Amino acid sequence: MAGAGGNRPKGPQRPDSAAVEPEKRSWAALMRRVYDELYMELEPAERLSVRALARAAHLSHGYISELFSGKKSPDLVSFLAVVKALGGDPGAWEPRWHRAVAQQEPPADVQPPPPPLPGVADESPEDPDTEGAAESLSGPEAGLRHYFVRRFARAVLASVVAVFTFPMRARRDKAAVRMQRRLIKAFMNKAAKDFKRAEVHHYLEPRFVILEEAGEEQNTRFRRRARSKRRAAPERVPTDVSNVRTLYGAMDELVVLGKPGMGKTTQLARLAHRLAEEALAGDEGKDPAYIPVYLRLDSYRGEPIEDWIATEMSKIEGVSAVLVRSLLEQHLLLPVLDGLDEVPEGDQPRCVTELLRLRELCPGMAVGCRTDEGDQRRLAQSLRALRYVEIQPPTRPDVQDFLNANKAALADVHAALKEHQDLWPLLQSPMMLNIICLTYANRSADDLRLGGSLADRQSRIFDTYVGQCLQRKRPRPDGAPHRTLTWLTWLARTLTERREHVLYLDRLDLSWLSRREQMLPRIVPTVAMATCALGVPVLWLVVADRAGVLHTSPSAAAVVALAMVCNTAAQAYQSEEHFLKWPEDGKRNAGRERGALLIPMAKNGPPMLVILCLLLLTGVDLRSVGVIVVGLAYMWVTATQMEGMLTDVFSPVEQLRWTWRRSERTVWSPGTFLVKRMMLSGFMWLSIEFLVGYVVHLLCPEPDWIAPAAALVLGLFYIVGNQFEPSLQARRPRPNEGIRRTVRFSLVHGLSGLVVAAVFLIALIGMASPDQDLRRAGFVAALLGMLFAVVRGFRYGGLAVVRHWTIRAVLAYRGRTPYRYRRFLHTAEQRALLYRTDSGFFFPHRLIQLHLDTTAEKLLPRVGPLP
Repeated sequence: MAGAGGNRPKGPQRPDSAAVEPEKRSWAALMRRVYDELYMELEPAERLSVRALARAAHLSHGYISELFSGKKSPDLVSFLAVVKALGGDPGAWEPRWHRAVAQQEPPADVQPPPPPLPGVADESPEDPDTEGAAESLSGPEAGLRHYFVRRFARAVLASVVAVFTFPMRARRDKAAVRMQRRLIKAFMNKAAKDFKRAEVHHYLEPRFVILEEAGEEQNTRFRRRARSKRRAAPERVPTDVSNVRTLYGAMDELVVLGKPGMGKTTQLARLAHRLAEEALAGDEGKDPAYIPVYLRLDSYRGEPIEDWIATEMSKIEGVSAVLVRSLLEQHLLLPVLDGLDEVPEGDQPRCVTELLRLRELCPGMAVGCRTDEGDQRRLAQSLRALRYVEIQPPTRPDVQDFLNANKAALADVHAALKEHQDLWPLLQSPMMLNIICLTYANRSADDLRLGGSLADRQSRIFDTYVGQCLQRKRPRPDGAPHRTLTWLTWLARTLTERREHVLYLDRLDLSWLSRREQMLPRIVPTVAMATCALGVPVLWLVVADRAGVLHTSPSAAAVVALAMVCNTAAQAYQSEEHFLKWPEDGKRNAGRERGALLIPMAKNGPPMLVILCLLLLTGVDLRSVGVIVVGLAYMWVTATQMEGMLTDVFSPVEQLRWTWRRSERTVWSPGTFLVKRMMLSGFMWLSIEFLVGYVVHLLCPEPDWIAPAAALVLGLFYIVGNQFEPSLQARRPRPNEGIRRTVRFSLVHGLSGLVVAAVFLIALIGMASPDQDLRRAGFVAALLGMLFAVVRGFRYGGLAVVRHWTIRAVLAYRGRTPYRYRRFLHTAEQRALLYRTDSGFFFPHRLIQLHLDTTAEKLLPRVGPLP
């Protein structure tokens, strides 16, 4: 290598996949990656010349030149030698070599060799002295080849197994193909909605430029200055191709760049839709070559890319993480990802790393990114893709064609454009043309004639657009625009702060409220469950007393039940006050975590003493039957509420499965989790046993074994029923669908508990004592069955529903949302202020969401005269 002051010999050339023969393109793409990821990552002084690289890899320099020119396909040993000489990891590059072998196209004039006859490839050569014979005899199955009986028996056994398992394998293969095709259709429909919505008025022919790196022959005069740069600025090569699928071509790797509003999302949706159509073409029973998945990257938060893809795919079509990993291992997923620039800044390096790793698991990939800032362009370049294209603004003839498509309605826009030539840059955007068409169709375009910068004019257009949407006759002009803008601006601000773009109404959780506002949604479900569960025995005691089955004081039981509900509310309030003392970042110190339960109970001691004194002063008989029944029911409810510390009983329930291994969370110290879990289970067991045994013995004392038998069986029934694990369902075709499903599961689970408990008790008492008064058995079944229904219903969905509506009530009370939020969202959709995707709502464009990221007081004067 030459010294620092001299001219270094010329290094290897960067391969060009388009300049080589079709059967060598996979190898040219592979060596291009070697050049980009290994050779160009070296410091300029450390980059080897062709001869130096040949000496380091123990190969000829002509062979190295042919490798990097794409004229020769390397064998595995030579390829790994080149990788090792450039400082790469051979273990990481070997799978890429095998993938290039799989992607290699056979020459057009060469027919593939016929398959060998069965058994021919396994025969050993006749001459044992040859090298091939030595290799065959040293293999793991060398001894097997000489034993005809063993080989024949194995072949017969394999044939029998294949014949008997063929129907099962055929059904499984057909089901897998149907699932894959259904998945492709789901993403194809999603992509179709996105690009058809953007092209509803007029299809603008997109214009692209291909970004290519400058060749070395163009920098010969300034070679010394070029060596100081890591990579030359890309050249912009115009192209007449307007089909993004053609640009994707055989590269199988594409990055679409462009400024906001130029149609990156539309073009990526078109690409995903076209790829899906190609994957579905052909025989219905044939495996698709790949599965295009069209996703947005704005929800990525630094997790492994496989987990993120599984989560996002489940939102469109219910897909498990296991299936996603299986499809990735089979190289079937082809991701089309939009919004790389919308990934949070702190997660962008991790996202790029994960995308580079994902590229090795997929047959292809396409990514979209904005380029209005230098950091975003560098972010896209860090992907080291094989092809970069940038969407160009529409030309003036394109804009004229768009306006002429609706010439009569946009006549005033034509006039304004002729009067003010400086409006052309503003209209050279597909998004702005669609907004202008919606805003100024059959209306005056005086706003376009006002002066100012392009940003000011764009802001005025957005203001007019919002005002015209509020004045739409369908469904009707908005009579309270200030209130509507308050709700819209709050939604835009909140989505922007959360770095989201879609609102799912049934996914409103505590994170949408401040820490102080979260107290009410945490307390109300607990108090509601205690009120219902303690109100059931009080109502039962009233009916039983009037029917003459029991002789007790329902009023005393009602007073005790009210006192226990008040105690539950006070305890919940103390717990939330203690929770507010924890740091907002969630780092809880050991002292507060150990006192998460004891400290609130200690603070709730004085209210408990006051309640007890009031009960004693009012002369309530704490030993009466009604008070004991209410007290035992309170123990059961308390145990169920404490279970929420270990299992998230407040999450929506959209599907249920029974399992021995529930997913549990620990809010106490993990070292003693098992002990506390066993203590809580024991407390719940004793509560159920005491309540069931006492009620059965109270009304049906004969024979003596009925009470313990009923308590044992119902206790087991409750514990086994607790092994149901709720989860969310990804596909929700209607807004608030998750809450509807949760209500349905809550009612079904509660009524199932009522029926099972009531039927069992009536059957047990009827068979054990045929002479027993069936009316008493009916009262036993009614009380315990209703308690089972209430507790199970709240346990599986009821608490989540109450919390959801409490959150909605808090947001409405604060003036951030209407009480009837779903109706408002549908009305906003009809006014084109929001768009809908399945159960979610989003703004027509990210620029409009950012424009509404303000307050109604600032926006209302700019919107214009409204009703």
